Amino acid sequence: MSLNLYIDEVREFMDKAGFSPEVEGEIFKMLEEEFSLLKSSYGNEEKMQHQIYDMLFLLFEIAAKHNMDLDSEWIKGKEKKKKYLIK
Repeated sequence: MSLNLYIDEVREFMDKAGFSPEVEGEIFKMLEEEFSLLKSSYGNEEKMQHQIYDMLFLLFEIAAKHNMDLDSEWIKGKEKKKKYLIK
């Protein structure tokens, strides 16, 4: 599944649920909180997985607000990584 499809899914959920779009400052605070929870859940795979999901959802929310194309960014990143691969 493409990253952009996840962005669309988050956007659709936010619209259908009637959530008011959070101010990005609030999203960043939420990301900090989720990251702290992720660090504290180290060693518990189930909790870590959930915290990573929560963080991804928030990141996709930011991407949705800005109509970002993360698929093209991922492709650019793949190209950049090639220089680090030993041939």
